[in-house]
Amino acid sequence: MKYEYRGWVIDATPEFSLGQFFAHARIIRASPDDDADTEMHIERNLAWFDNEDEAIQIARKWAIQWIDARDDNIASPDTDSSIQTKTLVK
Repeated sequence: MKYEYRGWVIDATPEFSLGQFFAHARIIRASPDDDADTEMHIERNLAWFDNEDEAIQIARKWAIQWIDARDDNIASPDTDSSIQTKTLVK
């Protein structure tokens, strides 16, 4: 499951192994400048769940907190982060 959030793409697709879903967050920001490098961060094994939706939710929440901690100056204080997030693909 991919989401766009504050200029980042969050891929919260869990991995399935040993009968459980492992929550992972892959966070990518591509620069609008073609000469600049793409910034990427991957956090693995955040937690594991019996339910895929729970794994996605935890990974997405972790990624949003990670982005917010680094990009505090981008969003206005009255912006609701749940509104800014949109699903790209499933």
